[in-house]
Amino acid sequence: MTSSCPWHTNPTAVNRRPVPDRDLILAMKAQANTFVLGTRKSNLALIQTGHVADDLRLLHNSLPPSQEEDEEEEGTPKDNGNGGIPYTFSIESMTTVGDRNQTTPLHLLSPYSSTQPAKSLWTDELEARLMNGHFDMLIHSLKDVPTVLKDGCEIGCMVKRHDPRDALVIKDGLPYKSLDELPDGSVVGTGSVRRVAQLKRAYPNLKFEDMRGNLNTRFSKLDNPESPFSALILAMSGLSRLGMAHRVVSALEAPVLMHAVGQGALAVEIRSDDMRTRNCLRGLGHWPTEWTCGAERGCLRVLEGGCSVPVGVESEIVELDENDLENLDGMEDPYRDEDEIALKEDSPMLHFSGLIDIKPTTRPSTPTFSKNALPPLRKRFAKLTLSACVTATDGSRHVLYEPKSVLVRSYRQAEKFGEDVARQLRKMGASEILDEINRVRKERERQDLERAIQRSKALEEEKEMMGRVEGAKAEVIA
Repeated sequence: MTSSCPWHTNPTAVNRRPVPDRDLILAMKAQANTFVLGTRKSNLALIQTGHVADDLRLLHNSLPPSQEEDEEEEGTPKDNGNGGIPYTFSIESMTTVGDRNQTTPLHLLSPYSSTQPAKSLWTDELEARLMNGHFDMLIHSLKDVPTVLKDGCEIGCMVKRHDPRDALVIKDGLPYKSLDELPDGSVVGTGSVRRVAQLKRAYPNLKFEDMRGNLNTRFSKLDNPESPFSALILAMSGLSRLGMAHRVVSALEAPVLMHAVGQGALAVEIRSDDMRTRNCLRGLGHWPTEWTCGAERGCLRVLEGGCSVPVGVESEIVELDENDLENLDGMEDPYRDEDEIALKEDSPMLHFSGLIDIKPTTRPSTPTFSKNALPPLRKRFAKLTLSACVTATDGSRHVLYEPKSVLVRSYRQAEKFGEDVARQLRKMGASEILDEINRVRKERERQDLERAIQRSKALEEEKEMMGRVEGAKAEVIA
């Protein structure tokens, strides 16, 4: 008996069929309006992916309110614009290398290669399945996504950002409500070098130790009466999504602790040439989130940062009316005279962010990306603010840049502003901090390689010795 799933085989079947190739998989999904969402196998990742799947189902399998009323009055059956075939969104998860390594501190994690940041440990295996057609989209916590994606992949959209701040969680039974109240020598757990670096400056009297693992594991370690930990620093958004916001005693924000790039936001990664999934995602993205996170990621990219680099950011965006441009009120307009490359049908989807003219009565499933036409575009203006810092891992050095707000007209200009902020940070001394971090990491990689070579030699010597013993004849002594 063969498997009922067309892209799997049954290893016990006598008449096994080969796994269909990529083109056949995609063709079968297109006929059924089926999309598979891939994610990591953590509780938080699954919950986040479930929210995105629910939003997509609501977007594609229901009508805008005005059309629902019209069709109810006419007595006609409801049509979701898909020829009567509903969209289906299933979720599949997998464990990544980053999930399996729960012991190495994040700032010491080695990348797969010198050109890939350590963040790729959480995305590489998922992206492989995306590219072969098994997954149609990947749902990530944006802060885990490398700023440079693999060829053939792109971020299709970002959903509305949750609270990006960090949160303080106190050991069950302790009365403290802030870091200021913790006694000298108290141990605070976190898996983030960014948090440790910044908090060491503000609280030199406290001890910060690495703690990784899923949320249940961390809470068990914290609340264990025998553990040394008095508190944890976690992302506010993750706690909220997991229904654990009641454990938060206070939020941490600038100037004490600037949050991570992309923290609180979810990204949907797709294949760059997948027009079907592009059309599916239209209407899901939240352009203020995309523009602010684009600026943050542009900054991090120039700083060559991964999840292990202590970069903190704060960003804010306010939409402006065209009439507001007559008085910029101290806001700079550095990109006014710069000509952007014209958008094409195969331009990265985020380049359309905030510019696609989506009318309330437009069906989200109406194709807007095709090889022959672009979606209708509009003008948009926004005031963007971005501050960023780079801090030495021991807290001894700290570079902070808080430029004036700028006027931006697109995602690309927001991203460019982030890149400009990073270049200024480097001029102010951030380069020296980042160079030291890279030196420490490379030294660790060298030591790891030496240990691996020694283990390999020892194993070969052991095999050789066992071979000599097995080939020898035993001498019988009377």
